[in-house]
Amino acid sequence: MTIIRSHHQSRRYLFLPSAGLRVRRALAVLIVVLLPCEVMAGAGDAASTYGLGPIHAGSAQAFSAFHSGAWATYYNPAALARSPEGELTVVFQHGDQELRAESLGGAAPFDRENDVLTDQSSELLLLGIKTRVAGAADLDTPIYLGINVGVDEYASNALPFAANTSQEGQFLRFESQPLYLAFGGAVGNVLRGVDIGASARLTLAAQARLEAVSDLSGNTDSEELSLEAEPTLTPSLGINVNLSDTLCGSSACLPFALKPELALFYRGESEYDVSVDANVVIPGVIPEPGLDLALATLDTFQPQVYGIGLLVPLGKFELVAAVERQYWSDLESEFAGDTVRDQAGLRFNDTTVPRIGVRYTWSDALKLYGGVAVEDSPLQSTRSQDVNFLDSDRIVVGVGADYRLKRAPVINMPLVMSLAYQYQQLDEREFNLTSINSPTNPSPYETVRVDGDIHVISGSLSLKF
Repeated sequence: MTIIRSHHQSRRYLFLPSAGLRVRRALAVLIVVLLPCEVMAGAGDAASTYGLGPIHAGSAQAFSAFHSGAWATYYNPAALARSPEGELTVVFQHGDQELRAESLGGAAPFDRENDVLTDQSSELLLLGIKTRVAGAADLDTPIYLGINVGVDEYASNALPFAANTSQEGQFLRFESQPLYLAFGGAVGNVLRGVDIGASARLTLAAQARLEAVSDLSGNTDSEELSLEAEPTLTPSLGINVNLSDTLCGSSACLPFALKPELALFYRGESEYDVSVDANVVIPGVIPEPGLDLALATLDTFQPQVYGIGLLVPLGKFELVAAVERQYWSDLESEFAGDTVRDQAGLRFNDTTVPRIGVRYTWSDALKLYGGVAVEDSPLQSTRSQDVNFLDSDRIVVGVGADYRLKRAPVINMPLVMSLAYQYQQLDEREFNLTSINSPTNPSPYETVRVDGDIHVISGSLSLKF
């Protein structure tokens, strides 16, 4: 069974290739209705917007380049080699969003019930595995493998995809999380104190083709439908350097006997793509060779990222600072091929994201951590016809804790229980809303001021081996 969902101004369609005439009619109507319209999708996903799991959400992703658990597969695969422990971890993550748009008036303002534009919640179920390769225990260069899987709405919605126009405005990010899959590995001590890693994450490019003969009532015959979903792999690379081991060996040559670690990482650009090609013949209205219709759009865009991080242990404390360079300007060329009207007018800035964090070892069992990040909005445009994208700068603050049981009941193995809270504050910013169907076109019909608050709770259970 194949299911495709498309959202357009509160209309939703579901179609199955194996169904009968009634469903095939719906498919033909879907193609005819959707393609002349402007559609748009969101950008961003849970991994970059909130963080995968408590340590990443609770530190505002400050520790992401150094955490040795299974989620290093996404953030910095070289960090898999920082600890010899294997891990099986499950994460339950819940986020509440209140994204607001206050009307400042205009020639024809949208009729709003209140200022709340989006108050939806997001739920993620994540499973991660990290293991040391069997037979490599005696090597000076140990090898580690990691796999991550994640689904939206606690596994009840594996492939959400949204494509919308909006009269009241819509936020660029904070959309649903499509199926998330990443896998990779790391090799430790390729040089003294140097670990390297590589991984890939999976996205899909779906292509549908429909040929049909129809009457004006939507009754079709001679239908031919095909659907393909092509996987695409996006690479991630990382290098971690223990500066004390690399520069000093077994001696302590750095000032104050410090043992800092340096991380360099790269994540490639990715997105989910959907394209639909259709040819419809309506005898007496549209003769052969028929009317060709085409739709192409994208969702869950992730920019190319280069990053560097520095971790400094100070007694029971660990201090970390990281900087990421995110290349959102590449999204302009992606939108150039989108079938949304006036996409070429959207402009995006490359952004630099600083993150700082601290972790305190309270005892052998308990660790506390927190972090702060400041993220500028990549959206440069303050108007986008019919699509009406909204976005603003944000401050991200997180806190969390890990509690380790040396021998958990029943399983008799180490178990780490983690819990974290994250808060995001979206700064105020003004946008002009425009529509080709507005009597004020090309002038804006309304000006809005946006802001918002986001609360995220992330919990995990990690079995160590």
